[in-house]
Amino acid sequence: MQVMNNNYVQGNRTNQTFTGIKKVSCEGLYKKYPEFGKELVDTFKKNPKAMEFCNKYDVKVVFYAIKQGIDSVQASVNIFYDNIAKSKLKKLFFGTSDDKVVIHGWGNEYDLKNSLAAATNNLKSAISPYREGLNKPSGLLDSHIENADKGIQEVLDKKAKAAQEKLEKLEAKRQSKDELKNSQTELEESIKDLIDKNS
Repeated sequence: MQVMNNNYVQGNRTNQTFTGIKKVSCEGLYKKYPEFGKELVDTFKKNPKAMEFCNKYDVKVVFYAIKQGIDSVQASVNIFYDNIAKSKLKKLFFGTSDDKVVIHGWGNEYDLKNSLAAATNNLKSAISPYREGLNKPSGLLDSHIENADKGIQEVLDKKAKAAQEKLEKLEAKRQSKDELKNSQTELEESIKDLIDKNS
């Protein structure tokens, strides 16, 4: 799942990096019941928008399930992504903990395993791509991913526009400097010519 990302513009240079899924893990109750974790991984693989997002940015995907209350379960998929719109300095000081997409599913059945199965099924519905007429929350992950991607692209577009404007200002300043230098040279030549004619 490695692709070249040629979209990241910083200043006036393009930074080519390899992007893709860096890590996938199933944590919490999915360690005890790996068959449910496999169902989520397989569902995630079948979502084109999720896979496109994972090919566009560096991501870590964590499937997690935890017991809450008496045998109720909360399951989640957490997609941590490298927000290329943030400066390296900001990432260093503030980290990337807010750069994630999280979707939840819940289950509350008569025993833990059945609650995990229900939570996993709810999460699978939310992870599944959008399908017209489905009475389940399909497409939920798609909409969250689209919003994250849109936010990154808007910042990158602003940065690219600012870099272009800066480049245009520098070019205008250079042209102005060149014109002044040419005018000064012409003036000096004219003065020299005047002096030479009167000598």
